[in-house]
Amino acid sequence: SGWWRSDCGEVGRKMREFSLPFKPEELLAQPADGRLWASDLPPVDDWAVQETNAQLDELIGRLLSSQGKDLAEDQSFCLLFALLQAWPRVDESIQPRVVDLLSDAARRLIGEASRLKKSAKAPKASGNNSSEKMAAELRTAAKVAAFFLRWAAERVLRQANPELSRGRRGRGGKAGNNVQQAEQTSAEEAKESQRALERQRCAVLGELSGLLSRGSMPWLWLSDPAAWQQAASAISDAGFLALDSEQALKHRETKQAALRCISEPLLQEGQQHSNLLVATVSKLIHGLRSGEGAANFAADALLMAHTTPLPRLFLVELTQHCTAQELTSQGAFQRSLASLLVAAAERLPHVVLSNISVLLPLLDVDCYPLRQAIVESIGQLLAQEGRKLPSGAHCSPSVKPPEEAEEEDGDAAQEVPAAATDTFSVAEATKKDLLETLLTRMLDKSVWVRYRVLQTITSLASKNVLPRDQWPRILGLAIRRTQDTASMSRKAAMQLVRVLVEFHPYGPALKGSGDERVKAEKLMAEIAERFKKLKCEELAELEGEAPADQEEEPAASNAEEQPGKRRRIKQKTVTEQSISTEVEKDLQEAGVFNENEEEGASARHEAREKKREALKRMQDCYAQRVHFVELLDSAETRLRALLASKTATDVTEAIGVVVELRLRGVPAAARAFNQVLGLVWSRHLPIKDAAVDAFHRMHLEGRDADAAANAILEIYRDGCSSGSWTYTHLASVQELLQQVAEKGLVSPSQVMPSLIAALANSASCTSALRALTALAASTEGGAYLMSALPKLQELLGPGGEAVGNTAEERLDRVRLLCQLLLRLQSAVKPPISDQVCISLCKFSQNATMTVVEHFVRGRIPAQWFGAAQVVMDLSFELASAGTSSIDATHRCPDKVWEGILRRMLSSLLGGKRVGNAVPLKDEEQALVPLSEEADAEELPALSEEEVHQFAAPQLGCVAFVAGHLALRMLVFLEGMQSSLKRHRMAQEEAQMAEQREKKKEKEKSKAGKKGKKTEDKPEEEDEGAEASMGGVGQEEREAEAFAEIAEHGLLYSGNRLLDRVKPLLFACLLNKDLRVNPVLRRLGAIGLCKFMTVSKRFCQENLQLLFSVLFPKGNSGPLASTGDVAEEVTCGGGLMEDLTLRQSLLVAVGDLLFRHPNVVEPWTGRLYGTLNGPVTEGAAGSDLRLTALLVLTHLVLNDMMKPRPVLLIRALWLTACAHEPTARVARILFQELSKRSTNVVYNLLPEIIARLPEHEADSGDAGGAAGRVQFIMQFVEKEKHIEGLIEKFTFRLEQSANAAGGRADASVQAAQADQETADGETGTAFAEASVSCLATALGAMNYTDRCILRLHDAIVVRKAINIAISYHPVVAECLLSVVEKSRKKPGKEKAVDGPAPEPEAPQAPVEGTEGNSGAAKGSSSAAAAALDAIEQAVNALTRGQDASGEKPESRQQADKAEEPAIAVRQVAQSGKSGKASKRKAVEAEAEPGFEDEAEEKAGRGRGRGKGRGRDKENMPQGKTQNKAGGAAGKRRKAAVDDEE
Repeated sequence: SGWWRSDCGEVGRKMREFSLPFKPEELLAQPADGRLWASDLPPVDDWAVQETNAQLDELIGRLLSSQGKDLAEDQSFCLLFALLQAWPRVDESIQPRVVDLLSDAARRLIGEASRLKKSAKAPKASGNNSSEKMAAELRTAAKVAAFFLRWAAERVLRQANPELSRGRRGRGGKAGNNVQQAEQTSAEEAKESQRALERQRCAVLGELSGLLSRGSMPWLWLSDPAAWQQAASAISDAGFLALDSEQALKHRETKQAALRCISEPLLQEGQQHSNLLVATVSKLIHGLRSGEGAANFAADALLMAHTTPLPRLFLVELTQHCTAQELTSQGAFQRSLASLLVAAAERLPHVVLSNISVLLPLLDVDCYPLRQAIVESIGQLLAQEGRKLPSGAHCSPSVKPPEEAEEEDGDAAQEVPAAATDTFSVAEATKKDLLETLLTRMLDKSVWVRYRVLQTITSLASKNVLPRDQWPRILGLAIRRTQDTASMSRKAAMQLVRVLVEFHPYGPALKGSGDERVKAEKLMAEIAERFKKLKCEELAELEGEAPADQEEEPAASNAEEQPGKRRRIKQKTVTEQSISTEVEKDLQEAGVFNENEEEGASARHEAREKKREALKRMQDCYAQRVHFVELLDSAETRLRALLASKTATDVTEAIGVVVELRLRGVPAAARAFNQVLGLVWSRHLPIKDAAVDAFHRMHLEGRDADAAANAILEIYRDGCSSGSWTYTHLASVQELLQQVAEKGLVSPSQVMPSLIAALANSASCTSALRALTALAASTEGGAYLMSALPKLQELLGPGGEAVGNTAEERLDRVRLLCQLLLRLQSAVKPPISDQVCISLCKFSQNATMTVVEHFVRGRIPAQWFGAAQVVMDLSFELASAGTSSIDATHRCPDKVWEGILRRMLSSLLGGKRVGNAVPLKDEEQALVPLSEEADAEELPALSEEEVHQFAAPQLGCVAFVAGHLALRMLVFLEGMQSSLKRHRMAQEEAQMAEQREKKKEKEKSKAGKKGKKTEDKPEEEDEGAEASMGGVGQEEREAEAFAEIAEHGLLYSGNRLLDRVKPLLFACLLNKDLRVNPVLRRLGAIGLCKFMTVSKRFCQENLQLLFSVLFPKGNSGPLASTGDVAEEVTCGGGLMEDLTLRQSLLVAVGDLLFRHPNVVEPWTGRLYGTLNGPVTEGAAGSDLRLTALLVLTHLVLNDMMKPRPVLLIRALWLTACAHEPTARVARILFQELSKRSTNVVYNLLPEIIARLPEHEADSGDAGGAAGRVQFIMQFVEKEKHIEGLIEKFTFRLEQSANAAGGRADASVQAAQADQETADGETGTAFAEASVSCLATALGAMNYTDRCILRLHDAIVVRKAINIAISYHPVVAECLLSVVEKSRKKPGKEKAVDGPAPEPEAPQAPVEGTEGNSGAAKGSSSAAAAALDAIEQAVNALTRGQDASGEKPESRQQADKAEEPAIAVRQVAQSGKSGKASKRKAVEAEAEPGFEDEAEEKAGRGRGRGKGRGRDKENMPQGKTQNKAGGAAGKRRKAAVDDEE
């Protein structure tokens, strides 16, 4: 061989003993006892591949001839040792050969063991010595094979696939087909190489486990326990090597082979496993720290060795490592440990249950992943009852508790428990204890544990594992958890509520507490009667008498005396019969039947006992059912609050619960489901989608087209007939149907035929029109509806069967039909076909004729006005389509409706002497515009007396049409202006494109003439600039022309009819005889508001009249000219009591505020005043206030108006209003403002808090200022905002404390109050309340380390609020609460019981070091020191000392005089005015904030803040005035400018 020495050959002929080393390097040293060692290693690093292959070929020959035993020879041993030692350096083709060689040798050794066992059983010929020697040599060879295979397993498991890295090379080269093909080829080669590597791993590990357990190897190892211990330890170690390779754990075959290496030694019988068990447990626990797959690997190992003591030893040892000290710094170990416990409970529930007493104490460990795992393990145990256990595992059947067994008969109590079964079961007592432990953990301090508990119980409830008597209790706990502070817990709690309702064990339906209570009471009474009957039967049987015979004679006598009464008593109602039938049915299902008397006393006694038990179960079940439903009813308020939550997950989960309750028929969900309908308007897409899905699931899911159409019609019929729906609900349902159609959940083309067919039914015609309007917005629905227009014309046209019988029906259907056509026109993309346009024009003409016809005939119900408005809208919208198929009449809707209005006035003027309207001779002429001659004719001027003689209904129609016509003409003008602008822009773009083409052609033709090109260029640029400027000028001229027409041409032109209708509108409001009619005065007011919307001039002239009607006050305003208007206003039937009129005017004022903001702005104080009213104002005042709040909220949230502090203060008080709709709208206002990026709430918060007590008396919520402060402070979350608010609040607090004064002389207080009133500052009466509010705001914020240091700077360093702390206990209480909360911050468990902590914020600058963000280190210790200093300063000031602990001189003097000194602000002298008073006002308004700190860098040290807390008002006047100027005055003035 070349490398093998001749002197080693003789030694190599004898097989020496071999001992498995701890490390292969130990075999490089020669042992003293002559054991096998690496005596002469070949230089494999210097060999070529051919030479190495030749040596392997020789080795294979020797192994084949010796059946693998040549591995223990010196030459073979040294060669393999050298190859494995140089494994990373040998050629890649050599490695598979070595692995195959070792695997084949192991297989041959296993086969040789089988032959040796057979020969040992044969008749002994040569004695026992030869067979024992052969067995010893075979064991030695097996140990050598185990050594080499274990080493090879280590090599291949830690070997990375080299092709994986090569496959990614070359990506930075040129892109092309060759590169892509090379990458694909490289990727395929990498995959093939990885598969080959996995085959090697499987072969090595498989043969390793076979050396110990396959064939006759267990027999071979029995005679040498020491050798078995060595081989088993090596093989087990090889299995644990898989934990070092993530790829090996992901490969199923490799993982199973490694698990067999671990479990096979433990499963082998006849050997001592104690040492191996200890080592295996230790390695499994250590392996949990390796990676993600270690937990499942360990659980599988326990499963494969579940018949051994390994699982119990492992669980017991594991608890020794579950300490807070060991788990704190090992996050991966926490997660692996948790996953292992859950996986073990899933795979081996009987083992975990038998050791549950060891695991339950882990719930007290301060590590939330561990508690999560225990909770989930308990859930797995409860859920897997009845599951088949692994092969060979047994579980004792559940037995009854001793107390239950004692209550039974003696025979039953002495029953021997059945034999162990192969199915998992839990004893009832154990199950109850585990469930109790689970429910107790629902109140765990960690949100993650609470969340996992709720999830576990949800899973148990969905599998119907929970005991029936525990469902009400669990439901109560889940409802309480919906108020958890963490959104995760609230979400899981609502999921649990939904599952409990879905899978409840109390019958098919839940009808609410009312029906359930009545039914349950009757059932309880029936069950009580049956109990009484059973007791009577027992007593009668004991006495030996028949109860029926005893009662027979009295019953007969009573029947003879009062036969009628007996009949009434014995006759049962239907409900009583159903109750009795239900009880009988339940008894039969329980297997209880009436026994005959002949069966004997024992049989009758047994039957009665069975019946008694069944009745007891029924009684408990119905009691639990009633309790369950009562809990659901009590959850309605909480569910409705969650539907209005600002957390999206709360809303979506609450929607699911409400839908489930609604499907079950619980009445508590009715109002909540109406609230769900409104969530379709949410701006959050998940909430909107959840609302759409809930609507679809509730009404349309699982229905065909006809059933879906009937369901939609039923929705509208129920909502409209019940009277609980408003126009908001109708709009919400319409939007929901549109979203359902757009999402494809319902096919409009399949549903619409049924809806159109329903139009012929008078009862469902209105609902069908609403449904068609909703579905017409979708693309599919619009296309189908356009094709169905002839059918609609046939049904709803003149003489159609769906037109209606009464005037109300006809007008209502005309309105709905026009709304449908408007929706269709807006949904269909232009251009519209001619046929569709002609059909739309016919519909419009017929609708107009219907409206005019009812006016002419004097039949004017309330539906007329809505129909007239929508018909006019349809005619104007058709004109804006601009298609050629529209006739000339419909192209000019303004002339059409002006002619209609003229004829309406003519009819009134013609019939005014009669007192009733005179019908026109030709009704159709009302649709045709008047000729130019007729237009030239002037109608007689309308006087007040003539207007008074008109019929009230027709007069209201004229006022309404005039107002809406003015508004539509304004919109029509704006549309024309936009059309002209689009047309002009299209022309300009075409001209510019033409110029560009010409320019390119000129450049091409003059490419060689550079001079001319440069000369033409400025000229072309001038032409383009001139054209552009001409377009801008044209646009401005058009805008001015249209504005002039809208401002003066519509209402102030002598030839315009609208100008002549104005006296009519004024008369409807100012004439005391006309305005007695509520409809007339409302229509006049609405028409007047529409005129004011059109013209700014008209608005300026009549705005005072509008506010006088809206807020009438005595004899002031224009109403005073009408004589006894004030008396009429205060009397019944006046304007003050017309709530509908005032609400409509409030909405109109909101429109005017957007249309003419500068005109209406001076009157907004009156509008804000509407938000405050007397406490006992009644329903009318609440509705009016709600309307005003809705209008202002709409304007603010749509950026039509800036949020003013006075508005937000009043709205903040309304958040606690007793009127729930008003409070909900106010809360929505603040929630939406807090989401704005402009930080509106933060910017206005100091003024809101300081001025909050001013409106406390008007709010009716006395003493609730602290609650309102807590509410608004929840919207301040950012750290930088809290820092800025600390500065602003302390400044305001200092001002309010100085203004509050104290027990000063009466003259000083009076002068101070006068001065405060003159300066416009907060009055003394509200100063103390302002101090309380500001202090509460300081205490309500969440303080980080930077915020604590900023508070320390204000209190200890600058002493800004020392006076407030000294004289106002509420300030000290709030500051001490801040200190206490900051010291007990949640999250002490962060390192163990929470997610990884976020990076700490930079430390706040200390003592003027602005912007030093590098001081973040040590911020926690600095914050702790700051808290101590704040606490000491506050305690010292409350005890009458300053921050240093010494009493000031003023305090000592006060002690001598037995009267405390008062901090009173110096009142300015009467002669001081001008600049001094202005400077005083500036100082009062100044608020230094976080943004101004950069300007104060030089003056923020201790020197500047030393005198902040002194009694500045008692200082000499000259010093105060000098201090008011200079840098401080400039800084305060800059702060005022910034605040503005």
